[in-house]
Amino acid sequence: MSGQVSGGVVQARDIGSVTIGATPPPPVRIPRQLPAAPPGFVNRTTELALLDRLLLLEEGPVIAVVSGLKGVGKSAVSRRWAHQVHERFSDGQLYADFGALRHRGGTEVSDVLGGFLRAFGVHEEWIPAELPERAAMFRSMTADLRLLVLLDDAEHAAEVTPLFPASAASAVVVTSHHQLGELLVAGARPVRVAPLQDEEGVRLLSGMLGEDRVAAERERVSELVRLCGGLPIALRVAGARLVQRPTWTVDRLVGELRDAERRLDHLMTEGRAIVEAVFDSAYAGLPEPAARLYRLLGTLPGPRFSAGVARAVLESEPDRLLDLLLDASLVEELDDDTYRFHDLVRLHAARCARRVDPPEAREAALWRVAEWYLGQVAAADAAMGPRLRLADHRERLSAVGLPFATPGAALDWLEKERSNMLALLRAAAAREWDELVWQLAEALWPLYHERKHYADWIETNRLGVAAALRVGDRAVEARMRNQVARAHLELGETDQAQAELVHAHRAAREAADPRMEAVVLESLGQAALAQAVALGSFGQAAQAQGAALEPLGQARELMEDAVAHFAAALAIHEGLGNTRGIGLQSYHLGLVHSRAGRHEAAIAVFDRALALMISAGDELSQGKIHLVLGEAHRELGHSAQALHSARIAADIMRERRIPAKETRALELLADLDHGDAGGYLRQAIAVCLASGNLPKAEELRARLGG
Repeated sequence: MSGQVSGGVVQARDIGSVTIGATPPPPVRIPRQLPAAPPGFVNRTTELALLDRLLLLEEGPVIAVVSGLKGVGKSAVSRRWAHQVHERFSDGQLYADFGALRHRGGTEVSDVLGGFLRAFGVHEEWIPAELPERAAMFRSMTADLRLLVLLDDAEHAAEVTPLFPASAASAVVVTSHHQLGELLVAGARPVRVAPLQDEEGVRLLSGMLGEDRVAAERERVSELVRLCGGLPIALRVAGARLVQRPTWTVDRLVGELRDAERRLDHLMTEGRAIVEAVFDSAYAGLPEPAARLYRLLGTLPGPRFSAGVARAVLESEPDRLLDLLLDASLVEELDDDTYRFHDLVRLHAARCARRVDPPEAREAALWRVAEWYLGQVAAADAAMGPRLRLADHRERLSAVGLPFATPGAALDWLEKERSNMLALLRAAAAREWDELVWQLAEALWPLYHERKHYADWIETNRLGVAAALRVGDRAVEARMRNQVARAHLELGETDQAQAELVHAHRAAREAADPRMEAVVLESLGQAALAQAVALGSFGQAAQAQGAALEPLGQARELMEDAVAHFAAALAIHEGLGNTRGIGLQSYHLGLVHSRAGRHEAAIAVFDRALALMISAGDELSQGKIHLVLGEAHRELGHSAQALHSARIAADIMRERRIPAKETRALELLADLDHGDAGGYLRQAIAVCLASGNLPKAEELRARLGG
């Protein structure tokens, strides 16, 4: 006997005749296994369009991996799409839910294949026992079919690849909270599902609660969507609670969810913490090193983190562990070195940390991250060029190295990390890590001064003032109060600025630190000059209307005060032999001449200041001086000199990523170069739009249109 034998075998010596009674063949079956389309489905047009585009691919079978955070709606998107396109797959639709199979005690791919074969009418007797043979039979049977296969909640590539049909006209959609990199390497196309935006979340809740109930508390419903992070499973749980309690207002539930530490507890129904359970299942699949990283990252303040932060948390390289968190969709990668948690996942990670990691371990991780940030911020500050710094970061900078190739790159990094650093400063101040707080505040000066984030600027340095008062360091107090005052000055809040500067001047003198006294005198001069300019403008307007000349007299007195303050600061720097300080005060004295209309005198002083800044190697100050030099030359009709300085100023500010001053330099060039004025204004508009300065962009558009 040879060949393949199926069924029973009888051995006999003699057989006369054999009569075979065959049953009729089973009817041809077309499996329709898709679950019902999800109710209350909203939007997801982007994800559905991506899946539609995959059907246009010529090579097949088309395989899509729909991935994302647990509870984000991967299954809903996939089922919705499958129902939209099922008629294109005339030979059937197959479905397997691996999550349900795991819940019942195990996932045997061979059993799923057996079920698929039975769905095509293969009798149990003819289904091979081993997985490879079953997979081969499935490929043979499907080689010429148009099939749609939906495989839900897969954990690994190995459990789904045997279920792929061989037909080029077929499509396979796999959903998973893992990214399933092996499938992507083999040619599968990724479709990432993100949480719902505000409007989409509101529409989901409208479908559950009714339009009237949502319209009555529209703002609270939007806040509910934000507190749930747009996560569909959390929104459905919240909506179910409100449906079960028709007398509750949305505001009442929102009030419960505002308590971040207990938010997950309130996202339950019928006594089941459904949302937390979803995250628990993803967390349970992590090896302990990755689980520890997940927990400790969840305790950190700030909305995002980098690989450097993760390295500080672990005190070791985090790359492999971050990959595990990414693959499990517990964190999201925003760009090359920036990651974030979903808001609810962060709360889950922090809760796990409180359960597992002792307080001292959590505090030690936060301290390491704070130290890491201080090193990076100090390096960014150093990259911006020379200036007076009270903190001595030489050892720290030696350890950190040179992470920023240019001043512009340093400023861009500070901008990117701004919200993280403010959150960290708040946490450090709450713990009275005072030396770290004031040193961070001091080193953040370039960010706030050049990018004009006034609210952050004031809060950061007020935290620095409080830290300085606790440590009893009068020079540091003077520095912090001076930095607060400069923000108020730029906002036109001269009374608040003057109040801070009075305290700062006293602190600098009591510290017997001439460097800080010169810094505060410079700010006092700037305050007087700003007030003089404001009063002078008011006085000229009043004079034109025949009013009293008193404001003009006050303006002249304030100009004299400004000169006195700048001259006093200049004398201190000359006594110290500080070339940069001499140049800086010369620049400010030139500004006084310029504001008073004495442009020839201003140019002479600016030229001296420029030479000093070149000697000091201060490129940023050179750019600032060229800007005011160009403006002064313009007023005197010196077009060539004005163009020369304006171009240098624009180049320096562009290279250093300082949009406000780059815009000002481009406006000056538009004034001077009439042949290309439109080009310069369009460049200035682009700079304003990129930096978020929409009012200035509109002003420039009006000028361009005029």
